[in-house]
Amino acid sequence: MENAAEKIFTQLKDDLSAFAGLKLRLLKLMAIEKAAKLLSVFSHGILLITLAFFTILFLFTALGFFLGELLDSVALGFLIVGGIYLLLTLGFVWGKQMIRMQLTNILISALQDNDDDDDDKEDQSTDAARTIDSGEEGNPAAMPGIGNEN
Repeated sequence: MENAAEKIFTQLKDDLSAFAGLKLRLLKLMAIEKAAKLLSVFSHGILLITLAFFTILFLFTALGFFLGELLDSVALGFLIVGGIYLLLTLGFVWGKQMIRMQLTNILISALQDNDDDDDDKEDQSTDAARTIDSGEEGNPAAMPGIGNEN
């Protein structure tokens, strides 16, 4: 009797330590996945910002030359473009809080997109496991060891 109990407790201890090890590995993999997703979002954002910067720079340079030709003064054309840049800068300074909030929301939603998918998959697998384990739902006779004693 003691030998059987010892075997059960040894098996339980082994199962619990294996479970803890697997859970730790899962947490590490989830952290790596989050870090990789964050890095990809930042890399994509930096690439878009760089492309947008050069696009705006060349467009405003062209606008400066165009206005300079219209006004017969290149300096005046670039002065107007400088004024446009100043207005844009003031707009960004005044809207700093709103811009930060939008960027924070984008970052949070990018990190949580994958969590929602994982939760749905986990719910589906849990429901499927319950259905498989119980046979027919609500029928105790379908469960192994219950109602089958004849």
